[in-house]
Amino acid sequence: MKNIIFLISILIPNVAMSLETAPYKVVKDISDKIQIREYEEIILATISNKKDSQNSNFRALFKFIAGENEKGQEIKMTTPVFQKNSQSSETMSFVMPATFNKENLPKPNNKNIIIEILENTSFIAIRFSGRASDRNFAKHQEILKTKSKEMGIRIDAQSPINAYYNRPWTLPFLKRNEVLFRVL
Repeated sequence: MKNIIFLISILIPNVAMSLETAPYKVVKDISDKIQIREYEEIILATISNKKDSQNSNFRALFKFIAGENEKGQEIKMTTPVFQKNSQSSETMSFVMPATFNKENLPKPNNKNIIIEILENTSFIAIRFSGRASDRNFAKHQEILKTKSKEMGIRIDAQSPINAYYNRPWTLPFLKRNEVLFRVL
């Protein structure tokens, strides 16, 4: 029984990590967990709602990629799922697979989902494992703010982006989470 549980715990995260990931170029490795990246071009399906709407945002975006779009076309899930929080709203974005561009991506049926293109944008990012909790993200946001200040890197410190890479049932020590700040 222990062998089966161990095997499942090893295989499930690998399946999650086999999803297409948003492409980026590493501009500079600051440490083994912190780097400056440039995202040359990614297409995002984004939705914003009032605070505490993370589950409804995820469901709306998942329905879009599951076929609730003008073509009834399924779109493969990618990583990461990006989330930004403000005092009054939560914004979630799914990265679209590289096979799509603005012209061939089906339009969402949900009028609250917008399609946006992120081009030539630099971020400083910190990678960490563990639970994807608000407390864990806040801790790593502070670490990244401090490191950016020490290095003289100007960032948009008011708009941290949380990035989730794994399915919810992935064991915490195998999860990949990140915090990103846009470099100004």
